[in-house]
Parts: sequence; C-alpha cells; structure tokens
Amino acid sequence: MILGNITGKITTTNFKFKVDRDTSKFDYIQVYHKNYGYVLGQVIELVSEKNNTIALCNIIGYLDKEKRTKQMRVLFEPKAEVLKAEDPFIKDILRLESNKKGAYIGMLDGKKIEIRLDLNKLLTKHVSIIAKTGAGKSYIASVLIEEILDKKVPLLIIDPHGEYSSLREKNDNIKDIKRMQDFGITAKAYSSHIREYGDINILNNVRPLKLNQNMTSQEIIHFMPGKLTSNQQGVLYSALKNVKHITIKGLLDALELEENNAKWHLINAIDHLEQFDIFSQDYTQYNELIQPGKCSIINLKGMEPEVQEIIVYKLLKDLFEERKKSSIPPFFAVIEEAHNFCPERGFGEAKSAKIIRTIAGEGRKFGLGLCVISQRPARIEKSVLSQCNTQIILKVTNPNDLKAIISSVEGITSETESNIKSLPIGTAMITGIVDMPLFVNTRPKKSKHGGAAIDIFAEEDETIDILKETKKFTAKDILPVIKAKTTLKDLILMSDKPIQTITTYLIPASIITCKDKQSNFNLLFDMIKGDIITDIAQSKLIPFGKAKTNLKEHESFERIEYKSIGYDKKIKPKISQKKLKGELEPEVEVIEIKECFIVHHKIEYKQK
Repeated sequence: MILGNITGKITTTNFKFKVDRDTSKFDYIQVYHKNYGYVLGQVIELVSEKNNTIALCNIIGYLDKEKRTKQMRVLFEPKAEVLKAEDPFIKDILRLESNKKGAYIGMLDGKKIEIRLDLNKLLTKHVSIIAKTGAGKSYIASVLIEEILDKKVPLLIIDPHGEYSSLREKNDNIKDIKRMQDFGITAKAYSSHIREYGDINILNNVRPLKLNQNMTSQEIIHFMPGKLTSNQQGVLYSALKNVKHITIKGLLDALELEENNAKWHLINAIDHLEQFDIFSQDYTQYNELIQPGKCSIINLKGMEPEVQEIIVYKLLKDLFEERKKSSIPPFFAVIEEAHNFCPERGFGEAKSAKIIRTIAGEGRKFGLGLCVISQRPARIEKSVLSQCNTQIILKVTNPNDLKAIISSVEGITSETESNIKSLPIGTAMITGIVDMPLFVNTRPKKSKHGGAAIDIFAEEDETIDILKETKKFTAKDILPVIKAKTTLKDLILMSDKPIQTITTYLIPASIITCKDKQSNFNLLFDMIKGDIITDIAQSKLIPFGKAKTNLKEHESFERIEYKSIGYDKKIKPKISQKKLKGELEPEVEVIEIKECFIVHHKIEYKQK
C-alpha cells in the first residue's frame, strides 16, 4: 500500500515523506531503490507542516546478494513512492527469523511478528530492565523469567520486596486471559518450579536461608561496619592466624585471647554480625539453590538493608566460585532493585556491589548470566549497566535517568529520548536483538502478577455489572482472607443457569507454621472441625488424626491477604487455637499461628 512520496532533504540515513494515507509513529515502511531493490525504513515522528502531515523516517537498510543487511551509500530518487512494509520483508531485514528456542517476550509493535530473545546470548552477555515506577519492569521481568523456566534454565532471583512469589499461581485476570489468545499462549502456574527462601520469622511459606559460615579474611573485613584503623586491622590479622577455619564464633574466641584493647571494637562488630543469624554450619546447599528447571527466589522482604547486602554478596560470591569449578550448572541471576545493591559512586556504597561488578565483567566466561532491574538507572554503577548487551527499556521520564540510559546503552541516541518518555504501558524498547532499537508489545504473563501496588479497599468481585445486579453484600470489612482461585465473578460468568441468590461465607481458619527435624512448613486448618485443608477449590479436608503420621505431606502454600471483603455470614470458630497447638506439639514444634478466613460462595439457582 502506497503511503506517500518522498519530499524535501534526503540523506543516506534518513528522509521524510508527505503522508497521503493512514500512517503511525514507528510504522515500518519500504522504498524501492534502483541499485538496492527495496530498502526498509521506520517512521520515527509525525509533524504538521503547511496543512500537510509529514513523516520523518530513519533508513534501516537493504539485503545484499548474501542476504546480509547493509546500509545505503546512494540516495533515493526524489519523490520516490513510500510503501507500508510487508511482514516477511521486515523479518528478513531485521533478521527476526522465528526461533522457537528463544524467550518469547511479545510482538513487534503494530505487527504479528514474534520477538524472541536468544537465551545463549542472555547467559553470556547479560540484560538490563529499566523503567520508572509503575511502568511494568517487574511484569516484563516475570515474562522473561517464565520463558527461562520453560526452557529449563536454572534461575536465582534476588527479590527485595517479595514480588515474584506470585509465579506459583496461574494468571486468573480476565483481561490478560483474553489477550493471551492473541499471543498464542495459555495461563500457567509455576509452583512446581519455585523454591522460595527467606526469614521464616518474617514470611510464611518460605524455606530458611542460611549462608556458609566459613569465610575468608577478606570477607570478614568486607562485612565489618565502617573502615578499620591500622591498629584494629593488626589485631584482626593476629587473631585470624590462630583460626584454622574462619567462622564468626571461632574468630570471637580468638579475639578474646588478644591483649590489645582495640579488640573490643572488633568483638562488638563481629557480635553484631552474629546477631543477624544468617550464617550456619548447616547452610543452604548450592546444588539445592541451582537446579535445572528450578527457580530459587531469595525473598529479602522485611530484612534490614545491611543484612540484604551481606546475603547478596555472600550468596553470589559462593555461587560464582562453585560455577567456576563447574560444581553447579550454568544459571541466570536476576537482581531486582539493582541500584540498591550496586549503586553508582556518589550514591553510597553497598557491600554487595563488588561481586555484582565482578559477575558483570567475568560471569559470561563461566555461564553465569545477569539481569539487573531498576527504576533509577542513574543510580546503578555504570560499569554494570554498560556490560548488559540486551536492554529492555520501558517508560522513563526522569532527566538524570534518561541521560544515564543514553550514555550507557549502545544503540540509544539523544533523539530516542522523547520516544522513551512517551512509551505507553505495556510497550518496551529493546536493544541488542538487532542493530537498532525495537518497539515491542509485551505478551501477558502466564502466571499471576505480584508487582502491583496494594489496594486494600479494592473489591475485585464488584467490577462486573452482572455481579452488581445479582449480589449485594450485607457487610464489608478489611480482614485477613484466603480467596479461592476461582472468583465469584468467574463463577457467575461460567454459570449456565439463572442465579437466584449468592451467599458469601467467611469460614474461620488458621495457618500454623510448624517445624520438624528438617525444616519449617505451613498447615492450613479449618477452625470448625479442626481438619487440615488440602485443597480450597475442591473443599478437600483430612481429619488431623489421619494426617499426623506425615504432616509435611499436607503442606499448604496459601497466602493471607488483607482485603476489603464483602460477605453475608461470618462463621464463628468451634475449635480453639490452643487445642490445635496441643494436638500438634507432640508431632512438631509450633512456631506461629495466624488467624484468617476462607472465602466461600454458595450459589442457589432459580427453579424452572
């Protein structure tokens, strides 16, 4: 289809044409050249000029006889026809051949052309994801994580805010499910792939994370708060000579024997490290964290920044050393809020920065891929950002962040700045796939999204007209609830009978954190009969007497949400928590009991 004709000044890199038919920004166009055949270009801006619409275009290139993309050296003829580019031609010029082994991120903006990232390239050349708050950086990161999991590549996620736990659950958002059909995908839960680690005193449904207590002298000095004086360093090295295997306890005992008064500052500092309770002889095994087809989420939510930095440093350093020895398989490390763990000089220093710099520079040699995610690229160390050969950039408006992107990312120019500032939610600019930035519509997540801001007053089930007409709650409170995967909205839409009434019950329950000889785990109890609930959707319960021989088999991964929930009847508990605890404690140690309610909808249909 002819869109218009070239007008005005022409160069070997850009031109403009008068628009005669519907043309949009970022449209791909093709122009015939007598020497090269058809040449691909892209509309980068539309302007109004003397009552006409003028399209400003960049020239991408043409295919030579060896099917290689080349740049023009001879100008177009004046008034040459500009045509809408055909999909096969775009694929050929941009070298977007379908690669089913690649990570399917989305489709080329305005086209039905799949965009896939080369996973081998990601593992060897790193990737960055950059966006302002709320622009979708965690969403597109989860899309990438899903693709990596589907390809059985081991994953480690550093998750400061607990955003990635929702990968366990299938995406039940109706809008997303409808969009999935356009992208040729289906909803999927990754619960069997996920292992989540964190502080069991802060979080539910996580495994305890313990670091190897054996350390080097350099690590001990690195973990010290503040810099040591020469006198303190002397005392420390003197004590270290008497310690065969350096541990916090062993070092404290050795320092006690020193006669120099400088030891007391060191003892206080090392005792401070011990109080974090993150080092252990029985540490989390490296081959447990890194397994093919598995994703280990290091959930740091609720931990102090200093503790987070030490965990990230020690964990990544030990895993990098194991990878050098080929003791664990090649893996991909995702670092969320990377500006906190490897800040640019002038924005403070983090204990974790040193190892992240090392992995960014050397990880590719040993099969350790890195993904850094940030809302403040100006605050990430430039040496780390510049090592990322693939960049996924969403909307950014801060001038300093834009300047950091332009100066650190290859293929980005100052002309691209306005494009980044105006990117719509769901559209990403990706560099590193081809020689020019590509604008990509992100595919929906297969799993549930966990990075959205919390709105405790939002009532999900009241967003549909049929529900408003059918159901009016008698009460509405902010309560700790566990909601079924199939919502009331879904039940109504799936119903093939006319509905008479819907009654929403709140069933009293408790999540009890237990500890056996091996680990902590959660059990979900019904507080009416005291049975263990194994499946909320199917209302499956097992009497405690039958389950107590192997309680761990009935572990629950349900999560409590504090929501404004509408209901008709709140059932009172008939079993006390004290009684449940008394029945459990002969079998396991009870760590914590949390009250909650299970939301249950009873539907009665109209009689014919």
